[in-house]
Amino acid sequence: MNTLTSGSERTLGRTLSLHRRKIIVELLQSINYGVVLCEGVLVLEDFEKNGFEIVRNLLGPEIINQAKTVFEEALAPTLDQMTILGIRVGTENMVADINQLLSSPEAKEIDRDLRMIMTGQFPLNVRMDRRLWVVPQSPELQKALTLLLGSPNLRMHSPPMARFVYPGNSNAGVPAHQDVAYNKHLSNFITCWIPLVDIDFECGGVTVYPGSDGLQRDPELLGHGVWYEGIDLADFEPFDCEPMALGDVLFFNRHLAHKSMANKSNKIRYSLDLRFFSDMDTSTKHYLDMRTWEIFEPNG
Repeated sequence: MNTLTSGSERTLGRTLSLHRRKIIVELLQSINYGVVLCEGVLVLEDFEKNGFEIVRNLLGPEIINQAKTVFEEALAPTLDQMTILGIRVGTENMVADINQLLSSPEAKEIDRDLRMIMTGQFPLNVRMDRRLWVVPQSPELQKALTLLLGSPNLRMHSPPMARFVYPGNSNAGVPAHQDVAYNKHLSNFITCWIPLVDIDFECGGVTVYPGSDGLQRDPELLGHGVWYEGIDLADFEPFDCEPMALGDVLFFNRHLAHKSMANKSNKIRYSLDLRFFSDMDTSTKHYLDMRTWEIFEPNG
């Protein structure tokens, strides 16, 4: 377990009382959730102290492999398309070639979905592939979320965010930010970051800033209108969430500042970035009801 602590006891806008926590544990025991309950309680305690927690070996290899297969199938044909466009795929020049092409006048002539792939984002049809539901359907993940959110009635924002970072990409993600800035449609949520490859310092992962969940910020969008301006975190010590093995899951609250690490390895970094909430919370956008396994469409 992580030994980092911070002055902030804030988690998800509320801290579960010990009495309520015991009720949840007794509920899980009564429906035979069993094995990982002791780990789950410890996760909750560390989560409340630090605003994040890495849970080791939470997801089985069959879950990780199925999710990764969805992304590899989507990416494979685009590599040939990029080669035709003059990108030196699979070399140290690949990222530079992509950046040069996307900043050229010819970029607007490239198919929109291919442009998305070139920037490390999967198109909507890939993110909505129901084979990815194997992740939220995991009983072990649901146990942890029930403990962290305080309710077994779980929901997942839809569509899920799926990312990949090409080898040698030193500009791997958005500036340091709090997820609450990008998800104002949710009254409360937990983010789960799930790598689909082994994470070490070379491959990179997520850097978090323990204690930063006490910050109140309302950042402005940057000039390109996609990302918010970075947060000043000079007073906080960064913590790189590596190593992480296949099956490990990083949980963090909506206020915890974090950023992506560079991918200096020779492999593609695939990951899922999921946001979960419960029936005690609200959303004005689509979500997956994890009781009925139906997509809820907001009115209007």
